[in-house]
Amino acid sequence: MDIQNEGIYFMKKLFTLSVLVALIASVPPTVRAAEAYKDKSAQAPKSENKPKQLPFRGKVSAVDKTAKTITLEGKEKSRTFQITSGTKITKDGKPAVLDDVTVGESVRGVAKENAAGKLEAVTVKVGALAGNAKPNDQKGEKQ
Repeated sequence: MDIQNEGIYFMKKLFTLSVLVALIASVPPTVRAAEAYKDKSAQAPKSENKPKQLPFRGKVSAVDKTAKTITLEGKEKSRTFQITSGTKITKDGKPAVLDDVTVGESVRGVAKENAAGKLEAVTVKVGALAGNAKPNDQKGEKQ
């Protein structure tokens, strides 16, 4: 009977030991997941510092070729956009340059705020939206 009790005691110890080993083995993935979560939360504020892209549209009230800016008229105040070497300008769907933009034209695009707090144009599309031709213009062409 002593041998049977020793066998049961040994089996209980073996079972307990295997459970402990299994628990210890499962801890590192949990810790790694928590560390990865901390890393992601630490990176979140950096993405908030990215410049937000702001859409714009309106009529050009001024073009300053020396300062490389265009100004759009507004209801309350005008907005000025800096044109850089990275600004993509198109006119009627074709590549264009700042010299092609004239006062009174409709423009639309996307801008971002630069480090100095000024609005920097990313894209500028000059001209009316496609499909916005007036019906009278179309009739005039047919006659």
